[in-house]
Amino acid sequence: MVAKRRIWELRHSTICRILGLVYGGDRLKAVYKDLKLEGADATPYELHQHLVQLCRTQSRHARRIEQLLEKQFAPYKKYLGELNEEELCDIIENRDDKLKEVPLSALIWFAVRNGNGIEARITRILHLKEFCALRLYDELARRFDGEPESIIDALNAAMDSNEKLQYRCARLERKRAELIAERDALKSDKTKLVQELESQKRLNERLESLKGEHSQELVESMRIEISILREELKRLRRESQRSESAARLKRLERSGTEPPEEAAMRCRYELKGLRVAYIGGVESLKLNYKEVVESFGCMFCYHCGHCMRGRKEIEEIVERNDIIVCPVDINSHNACQMIKEACKSRNKPCYFLRSSGLSALRKTLASFKPGYGM
Repeated sequence: MVAKRRIWELRHSTICRILGLVYGGDRLKAVYKDLKLEGADATPYELHQHLVQLCRTQSRHARRIEQLLEKQFAPYKKYLGELNEEELCDIIENRDDKLKEVPLSALIWFAVRNGNGIEARITRILHLKEFCALRLYDELARRFDGEPESIIDALNAAMDSNEKLQYRCARLERKRAELIAERDALKSDKTKLVQELESQKRLNERLESLKGEHSQELVESMRIEISILREELKRLRRESQRSESAARLKRLERSGTEPPEEAAMRCRYELKGLRVAYIGGVESLKLNYKEVVESFGCMFCYHCGHCMRGRKEIEEIVERNDIIVCPVDINSHNACQMIKEACKSRNKPCYFLRSSGLSALRKTLASFKPGYGM
């Protein structure tokens, strides 16, 4: 196996781009504080240039920066660890939708550390992409008021708001369907009541016309007949329902597929009463996670993912719940590994979500099957 290149063995331009993509603003000052360097009140350009210079020679500062970068990019190792440098360069040049969550800095880091002759190609690719980025920045600065960087925050906020609105619309649509079904049931009950009233009216008229000594016996006989007819009607309805269920099962056996409404009913039946633990994610969405879980008939348990007591705390959470859900985008690698081991040792289903959004949680619960997970 070829030894990985150290950060001081990389080109000056490569180090400059990686540090520039990873550290900026408050994060750049935080690195200075971690390295215990003086001059943290200098300009951002001077701070950046000083960091790049520190990484050009082997020193304790360079080794510490390398450690920080390895920790930063550790969550992406499972996506990029098995790709060679040429494949990584192809992804940098033409981004793959499957790896859209991997930052550009991580792609550059894994490519240059695994290959010696790849930096020239990466420099050419990034040189053109930098022009594209500058043109976009210039266009945004001229078209919108304020700092262009704030547009990304505004877009993220709009996407979160849109997701919440979609969830509320879906909930209102379900409520509307329930109200329509209730209205139809009331119409049906009203129709049956009118029919029974008409039948009772005709019976009363017939009784009025019978003014003989056998009228009481006739009334009792008619009541018995009505009771028998009602029991027969109930029996016929039960047989009709059984025949409809049998026909539905035959159609499913022939088609080999399960209709969405049948799947949803099955899923809610299988999930009803189970305890679902959501570990990590966005803490401000805790109530939204709770609504999604309880809409499937489950009991909800939330944990922020910060484990002060380490493995023991994770094992207690897994022990108390039936299903474990863990988004990997807002969770440390160590926490995910501890959750996986605790679930495996206790045979608990565990779902690792690539996104901490509500739609990912809803889709996972909707597709739940006993015995699946991990």
